Amino acid sequence: MLLTIERLHKRFGDVEVLRDIHLEIRQGTTTIIIGPSGSGKSTLLNCMNLLELPSDGIIRLDEYSLDFSTPTKLSQRTILNFRQQTGMVFQGNHLFPHMTALENVMVGSLVVRKQNKADVLVRARMLLEKVGLGPYMDRYPHQLSGGQQQRVGIARAMSMEPKILLFDEPTSALDPELVDEVLEVMKDLTREGMTLVVVTHEMEFASRVADCVIFMNLGSIEVSGSPADIFSNTRNERLQYFVKRLSPGLLPNFLNL
Repeated sequence: MLLTIERLHKRFGDVEVLRDIHLEIRQGTTTIIIGPSGSGKSTLLNCMNLLELPSDGIIRLDEYSLDFSTPTKLSQRTILNFRQQTGMVFQGNHLFPHMTALENVMVGSLVVRKQNKADVLVRARMLLEKVGLGPYMDRYPHQLSGGQQQRVGIARAMSMEPKILLFDEPTSALDPELVDEVLEVMKDLTREGMTLVVVTHEMEFASRVADCVIFMNLGSIEVSGSPADIFSNTRNERLQYFVKRLSPGLLPNFLNL
């Protein structure tokens, strides 16, 4: 397994946001996390790359194994080294407004990894071409559409050559007509064998690209399985209600298979 999570808990004060999370993610797969607002989806994603430190449990990513059940605090170097194994794409793209698209993609490799500028430049250009932004690499964020900005964010995340890419509702802040262009880039990544974990409300996307779909509710993983398992699950009323509210036509399609 590329990523293994065991007995993970996250508390903010007396409030337990994540409860006894167990999760295994194989290399080259796409895992989609769905669930109502407040179910802990984004917090789980943030724990995966240590933007939030778990209160308890174990996270293993490739050769890294971190145990949060001990009182010993992680060093900043350990956190940074672990975080460099992941790439994160947020709801908002968080681009540097004073940098071009090309410079935004290059900055992490130059500043964090101290890589050779000529090599970083070649890779950044290649990544922008990959996400369909070759002609726009010298433009500043304010000169790009929301979908284009988000694609720059994806290229920037990929520039660090992560073992796993994490997406936190990457299309939720976009106008409807811009959503598809971002989803198409993500579909390309799945076809190329990148390991993705995606928090999203795009049920059609989840049904088409996921190897595993996880339904979270009240801080726990309530149901998990293949898209067919999840979207034809007639026993979990909360899951049915959630899917029907977002994508009314999806469940009947699966139930008629």
